[in-house]
Amino acid sequence: MASISLDGLVKQFGNHVVVDCISLEIAEGELFTLLGPSGCGKTTLLRMLAGFALPNGGDILFAGKSVVRTPPHKRETGMVFQNYALFPHLTIFENVAYGLRARNIPQDETRERTYAILDAVHLGGMEDRYPRQLSGGQQQRVALARALVIRPQVLLMDEPLSNLDARLRVDMREEIRRIQKEFGITTVYVTHDQEEAMAISDRIAILSGGKLQQVGSPREVYFKPVNRFTAEFMGACTLLEVVPGGWSEGATGLIEHLPFFLDMEIPKSPPFTIMLRPDWIEEAGDDIDRNRFSGVVRESTFLGSSIFYEVEALGRRMRVDVSSNGRALSKRPGERIDLFFSPQRPVVVAP
Repeated sequence: MASISLDGLVKQFGNHVVVDCISLEIAEGELFTLLGPSGCGKTTLLRMLAGFALPNGGDILFAGKSVVRTPPHKRETGMVFQNYALFPHLTIFENVAYGLRARNIPQDETRERTYAILDAVHLGGMEDRYPRQLSGGQQQRVALARALVIRPQVLLMDEPLSNLDARLRVDMREEIRRIQKEFGITTVYVTHDQEEAMAISDRIAILSGGKLQQVGSPREVYFKPVNRFTAEFMGACTLLEVVPGGWSEGATGLIEHLPFFLDMEIPKSPPFTIMLRPDWIEEAGDDIDRNRFSGVVRESTFLGSSIFYEVEALGRRMRVDVSSNGRALSKRPGERIDLFFSPQRPVVVAP
């Protein structure tokens, strides 16, 4: 297994910069996800790691050794593609064993390693079937087994679950996480699905327009986004501009001319922007005075354990998720609702 270092990596197509001077450190044995919208450069970055594309600048190091000029077949990487890329005319055993035979591994060792990896991905007993006889999830396991059987230093996965239905994606991401930890292999995983990234990753790098926006654990990028893009990309949120002032009774600042209390370090350059996730905004009881504001419900949806409201308040529409506490809808469209948020909840985000 190998650590990975990216040092000022750049990739251009003509005058268009797809990957813009990205530097990253990925630890040995880490499951590291490249997350971002379509066209952000994440797949191009993965292709450079695999050796399928050459960078225009910068360096790629596996275990401290540059591999930029090393051809793909000598980089000791395993690749799992979005479309599985299985050979339809070969059995499952033959698909998985293909990489070992291409490396002239002895026949007895090839059989032993192939059967062992099929058992590890829960496909034991299916070795004589053909890809067309398997479900999408089983085909993805075959692709994963084929990548792992060669014992690569680095495992690269390009949107591996995008062709599966929602329920199967959840099952397979849990399986990929289990297998990755069992083998302890350094893995770089590409996806545009925020929930998938948070469920599977040790750390996440968020990309936009070829630039690195933030790197951190799933909790860090969700609860403490550093800028507006990361805040909005990682899930529903409300962004509010705060003007410092209104210090009557200790208020920190004004939002839409109302005083609010914020328990945080205030940026030196006013005004500044704070972020609130939908479940950080709560319905206010009669005993709540601080950070209380009112709005009008525009949409309401009962979701079982919670109620989703779209509320017009503080000069914008915001999403609010409150516990149902066994109730049906308590507020209907057009009704007034009183809300508040804890002074400790908001996070300051950069533009």
